[in-house]
Amino acid sequence: MANTYTERDMLDLLLKRYTAIRPGSIADRWVRAEHVQVSLLTGQRKRVADFVAADKYPVDAVGSGLAFHGHEVKVSRSDWLSELADPSKADAMKLYMHHWWLVVPDAGIVKPGELPHDWGLLVRSGDKLRAKVSAPRLTPEPMPTDLAMSLMSAAARTAYRDPLRRDAPVAYRSGDTTWKPYCGFCYEPSPCSIHQPRKLTQAATA
Repeated sequence: MANTYTERDMLDLLLKRYTAIRPGSIADRWVRAEHVQVSLLTGQRKRVADFVAADKYPVDAVGSGLAFHGHEVKVSRSDWLSELADPSKADAMKLYMHHWWLVVPDAGIVKPGELPHDWGLLVRSGDKLRAKVSAPRLTPEPMPTDLAMSLMSAAARTAYRDPLRRDAPVAYRSGDTTWKPYCGFCYEPSPCSIHQPRKLTQAATA
């Protein structure tokens, strides 16, 4: 029987894809936010982006960096067909993103010719996501204040929940004679009791 993947499984892969700690620091290239509500205004139809990743690296020669990457997660063919039937759902957030991605566990969910020309496609490959179609850089509209606040709130919630899903990466900085391990989120000595509980348990039972 084929494996069944949930939205949570795919969000965990997105968390992994968009984590990159600079060596010798806890400077993470990315800010991550799950389930971002498009508008905080009452009386409007609720729209939610599954995942947004903000790239803090400067723009380089090929135009990457300083960009918002929006993601729509679909785990079945029927989910994707529902998305195609209502393009306004994605457009509500895509309007403010530099890149827009569809994220699926199986490339077969999307049939040839169905992917919109300005979307990228991320497909699960083992324990990673790989870009089957690169997302072109778009020219987004300025982000409204309520959306910016919603994105900040979602990023904070995602950070609070992160240790429930995975341990923080280990960062290293130079000591007197060797590189010493630190928590990649708070820079406390590793393993950190808050952000690396699994590593702490392993160290205690070793």
